Amino acid sequence: MTMKMSGRTEHEASAGHAESAIVNSLEQVRDILCGAQLRELARRLAHTDAQVAAQAEELRIEARRRLDVLEAHVRKELEALAASIEAQRAAGAGALGSVARDAREGLELLDQRVQRLEDLVVRTQRELRQQLLDQSKSFLDEARRTRSELCAMVEREIAVLWTDGADAPQPDAPAREGAAEPERYPKAERRSDEAA
Repeated sequence: MTMKMSGRTEHEASAGHAESAIVNSLEQVRDILCGAQLRELARRLAHTDAQVAAQAEELRIEARRRLDVLEAHVRKELEALAASIEAQRAAGAGALGSVARDAREGLELLDQRVQRLEDLVVRTQRELRQQLLDQSKSFLDEARRTRSELCAMVEREIAVLWTDGADAPQPDAPAREGAAEPERYPKAERRSDEAA
């Protein structure tokens, strides 16, 4: 039985040896037939890999450079925008301050005008009162003068009538009484002139 086993292993070993010889010979045949093309293909693949790696590195560098340029541009634009916003804010604050100052000045002017108007109203009222007082005094003086003139005229008319009546002979009137009456009326005229 050991013989059978050792024969079988020999047979298997020789079959394995023959098979490996066949594989070697197939590889030799393949190398003869396709070796140059495979080597050329391997060389081209290596060259292509090197080119792809180089281009990938160039693309990475170019992308990094462009990213840096873009970042610098964005940073510059942001700084310009911030400066513009700050300038607009400062201008707005200045304009607001100017408007507030103008409003304060306008209010002060308005207060001054209102004060002047109030003073003018007070002065006008005072002058109007004074004019009314002066006109009242003038009217009263005119009324007194007119009254005095009317009184004097009435007294003169009475005196004339009295004189005319005294000139007529009256049998029962004493002569002395008629003489006293005309003297009374000139005194009344003098009193009315003094009152005027």
